[in-house]
Amino acid sequence: MEAFRLIRTRWGWFTVVARGRKLAGTRLPVKRKGDALAEARRAFPEAEYDDQILPVLSAAVTQYFAGYPALFRATLDLAGFTDFQRKIIRAARRIAYGQVCSYGDLAKRIGHAGAARAVGSVMRHNRFPLVVPCHRVVASGGRLGGFSSPGGTAEKHALLALEGGVGALL
Repeated sequence: MEAFRLIRTRWGWFTVVARGRKLAGTRLPVKRKGDALAEARRAFPEAEYDDQILPVLSAAVTQYFAGYPALFRATLDLAGFTDFQRKIIRAARRIAYGQVCSYGDLAKRIGHAGAARAVGSVMRHNRFPLVVPCHRVVASGGRLGGFSSPGGTAEKHALLALEGGVGALL
């Protein structure tokens, strides 16, 4: 069974989707609750609203958007991912708050030097924004690179600024 909840943060409404006790997806905050609700229902039409799911993760999300470091403890539902994609996701989760890593360096960390584009592809299709901190993965030379959220690279920059990690990009 899938369920979702909306978490009110200082940045707007963050969406968490669970499949059983595992995290199935997240969506970065949007300003209007109705927009978050509509997106959750479109992306997860079988999910039911449940404001009690994943309470520890939900508290961490609130803490994060209030400007404090947070640990996003949740077991991810990685069904449908290849072993290679799982390695990238696990490595990205280890990028510390306020730090950045290049696509190429992340590829090296999983033993696939030269696979920077493949890392970029996995980050571009990240179902777990924030929990899998794709905003902390940047292009070579510290350039921001892309960001597939509706807010684009401006949102990526804002997330890094919230963490104090923008200095690494200047």
